[in-house]
Amino acid sequence: MPRNFVNKARIANARIYFTAYNLHVFTKYSGYDPEVSVIRTALTPGVDFSAYPRAKSFVAGLNISL
Repeated sequence: MPRNFVNKARIANARIYFTAYNLHVFTKYSGYDPEVSVIRTALTPGVDFSAYPRAKSFVAGLNISL
């Protein structure tokens, strides 16, 4: 931020942040997500039941101290 704007607004400290979760799975697995909906029983060993993938999450914020 420009110094003159910071001085006029009397901002002591400012922080901008952004975090993202579950953006991409780096694997050759052909399903949505290799960690969900796999039931391992004697009749269905490792069968994927095509559940929805885990949701992508985004968090953004601004902290300002005067």
